[in-house]
Order: sequence, then C-alpha cells, then structure tokens
Amino acid sequence: MIFLETKRLLFRTHEQKDAEDFVQMHTDVEVRRYVGGKAWSLEKAQQRFRNEYLGRPTETYGLWATTLKSEEKYIGCCGLRAAGPDAYLGYFLARRYWGRGLASEASKAFIDLAFDHLKLPRLLADVEQGHMVSEHLLQKFGFTVIGQEELAGNGRVILLYQLSRNE
Repeated sequence: MIFLETKRLLFRTHEQKDAEDFVQMHTDVEVRRYVGGKAWSLEKAQQRFRNEYLGRPTETYGLWATTLKSEEKYIGCCGLRAAGPDAYLGYFLARRYWGRGLASEASKAFIDLAFDHLKLPRLLADVEQGHMVSEHLLQKFGFTVIGQEELAGNGRVILLYQLSRNE
C-alpha cells in the first residue's frame, strides 16, 4: 500500500522484497550507532522484520518502507510513531543514502502530514545527544530541545525535541 510520496521518495507498507535491505541497514553499526549503540544481530534483524515490519504499517502511524523512486529501491523507513496524544517523528536510512537530503525530504513530508492533515498541535522527536546530523536536521525545521533523559547503565543521553504547529 502506497501511503505518501515526495519528489524523490515513496512511502509504503513493508514487503518481503525489502527484507534483505532492511537487515543490511539494521546490522550496520553506523546506522545503529545513535539508536541503541550497536548493530542488531542478523537473527534479530530478520526476526524484527518478520514480526514488526512486514505488512506494516497499514494506517497513518508507523515507520513506512521508504523507497528511492529513481532506483525503485528500499532505502530505509520513516514515519510517525503515536505515543498517547503525541506523535514522534522517526527515520532510518541506509548509510549509502546519507548526505543526499533524503532525511530532510522525508522529515518535511511527515511534518506536513502531522500538522496539515492530522492537525496535531505539536510533533516530538528524540535523538541521542551527539548525533549532530539529526540534531541539525530537527533544528533546521524549527524543533527545539524541551528535555533530556540519561539512560541508566550506559550513560547515553536522549534529547527530546518539540515542534509546535504555530512555530
């Protein structure tokens, strides 16, 4: 199911043909560096794809399979995660697609969805402190830090960002 489209990207439900690229992305230590600190094992990535991504999402919220239209290739997943009355912006892109403005393009699409279609009063995002690329991307769209949490046991600090509809 195609959910959303931008100039270069297509957002759709995850399909079986995405499995190999999904697994490669989530077993890449650089992709996972700021989301848990370590790459998933091959087994974990395969299991998570089968149990949590394949055939999903089917409605507005969730991380949508993201494909680069020019290559007709799965390059990651992006979307909105519901959390009570709030929604969080999230994205993962395979490393070889970094530096092309694709995360910005995807983020803009889901920010517009959150405010223009869903009429949410605010959108949240959480980023590990030190992930300068994601921090910059959020700041570029007007997100501001409203809190932080230090994760017990590993010293990681997660910054909570907010963008209000009126900003």
